[in-house]
Amino acid sequence: MKPGQIKSTEQENGLVANSEKVMVVEEEEEEGNLVEFSEAMRTVSKVLRRAAQGKASAQAEAAEWKRKYEMERARNMHLQHKGAAYNAGNCNKQKEEHLELVSQRCCGENGICSHEVLRDSKEEDSCSDTKITKKASFKLQWCSSGDNDDQHKHDIVSFEKGHITTAERSSKQISLKWESPPQTVLILTKPNSTSVKLLCAEMVRWLTEKRKLNIYVEPRVRTELVTESSYYNFAQTWNDDKEFWLLHEIVDLVITLGGDGTVLWAASMFKGPVPPVVPFSLGSLGFMTPFYSERYKECLKSILQGGMSITLRHRLQCHVVREAAENENEGGPILVLNEVTIDRGISSFLTNLECYCDNSFVTCVQGDGLILSTTSGSTAYSLAAGGSMVHPQVPGILFTPICPHSLSFRPLILPEHVTLRIQVPFNSRGHAWVSFDGKDRKQLAPGDALVCSMSAWPVPTVCRVDSTSDFLHSIHDGLHWNLRKTQSFDGLRVQTASVVVPWETDASSLVEARNLF
Repeated sequence: MKPGQIKSTEQENGLVANSEKVMVVEEEEEEGNLVEFSEAMRTVSKVLRRAAQGKASAQAEAAEWKRKYEMERARNMHLQHKGAAYNAGNCNKQKEEHLELVSQRCCGENGICSHEVLRDSKEEDSCSDTKITKKASFKLQWCSSGDNDDQHKHDIVSFEKGHITTAERSSKQISLKWESPPQTVLILTKPNSTSVKLLCAEMVRWLTEKRKLNIYVEPRVRTELVTESSYYNFAQTWNDDKEFWLLHEIVDLVITLGGDGTVLWAASMFKGPVPPVVPFSLGSLGFMTPFYSERYKECLKSILQGGMSITLRHRLQCHVVREAAENENEGGPILVLNEVTIDRGISSFLTNLECYCDNSFVTCVQGDGLILSTTSGSTAYSLAAGGSMVHPQVPGILFTPICPHSLSFRPLILPEHVTLRIQVPFNSRGHAWVSFDGKDRKQLAPGDALVCSMSAWPVPTVCRVDSTSDFLHSIHDGLHWNLRKTQSFDGLRVQTASVVVPWETDASSLVEARNLF
C-alpha cells in the first residue's frame, strides 16, 4: 500500500473506535438511570405498603374501640333503666317543671334562649343520676355613671350558655315611617339671600296648596313673605319664648334652606326632642345637607308619603361650673351639634387645661386649646386641628388638641357614655374661653370648669340615599378627599403570572412593578 492510503485507513479506524467508545458510555449511562429509577420505584412501593398496613391497623383498632364502647353503653343503659324504673313518673314531672321555669325566664322576644344545657352523652336517658353542667349565668347592661340617671340603661343580653353577643348596634341604619300623616312643617332659611327667599316663598305656596300642610316660619321670614304679598298671611310663627320652646310639640317636620350653619341653628332651637330635619343644600360645603333644591318637590313628596332613612346625629350636653358661684351649674345645659371649643382667646399665654374622664385624670393640655367634638362635627374644626373624620352615626366624643406644645399629643376618640370635665387650674397664667358651635362665648376663670356628656336628644336628619352613602359623598364632593391623578402604567405590560419590563425601565419602575404583586 502507498503511504497515503495507509494513513487514511488509520484515521477511519480511529473514528470507528471513538464512535464505539461513545456508544458504550451512553449505554452505561442509560443502565445507571434505569437502576436509579427501579430503586426509586421500590422505595415508593415500600412506602405505599406501609401506609396501607397502617390504615388497616387503624381501622381494626377503631372497630375494636367502637365494639367496646357499644358494649359498655348497653350495660350502663341496662343498669340505669333497672335502677330508675320506680321513680320515672316523679322525675318526668320535675323535668317538665324545670324546663317550663327556665323557658319562661330566658326566652324573650329576640329569640335568645338560654335553657340549652350540656349533658353527659352516656347518661342522656337517665333522670335520677343525670348531672347537668351549666356555664355561669350573667346579664349585661349599659349603665351610666350617675346614680339617678338611668336614661342610657338597658339590657343587652342575658344568656346562660356564657356567650356574649350584641343583637343591635347603635350604628345600624335607621329608617322612619309615618304612622299618621304629618300636619305641620317648620321652614328655616339662611338670612340675606335672595335665592333662598324666592325658593322659600315657592315652597310655602306648594306645601300649602298641594300638600295641605300647616306652615311655621321664623318671625323674620313671615315679615318678608307678608311684605311681598298678603297671600302669605296664613303662615304661622311664634310670638314669645314660651311658644318657641313648645315647637317640638307642634312641628312634625323641619325643612332647612341653607348650609350646615342653618342645620346648626335648627338644632339649637330644640333643647329636647328634635323633629326629623330635611336639609336642602344652599350653602358652601354642605356636609349635612344632601338634598338639592332644584328637585325639592320630588324629595318632599317622597318623604311625606313614605318611609325614609335618617341619621341620628348625636349632640353634646355642656354645663359651665363656676368656682365662685353659689350654685354648681351656671344656667341650664347647652346643647351643641358640632363641637365645644376651649381656647386661650386674646391671651398670649398657653392655655393650661386639666382634663378628667369620669373622674379619672386624662392629661393637661398646654397649647392653644382643646376641641370636644361630636362625630357629626368631625369634619369641621376638629378636622382642621388634625382630628379624624368619623361616620356621624358612630357614637363617640372626639378629644382633639389645638396646636399642643408637644410632639406626642395625638387626638383621641372616647366612648359616648363618658363624662368629660375640663378645668382651668388655679395656677393658670390666664383665663380661657369656651364657645358652643361657634356661639355663646363664655370666659373661664381659674377654678372654673366645663362638664360635657352625650345628650339623650339626637338630631335626626333625613338621608338622600342612606347614612353611609351621604357621608362618603359629602367628603368626596366637599373636601375632595383622596383626590389625585391615577398612577400611569406606561412602560409596563402586566401578564397573568409575571410582569414583563423593558430593558430601558429605570429602578423606580422596577419597584412599582414589584409592588403590583
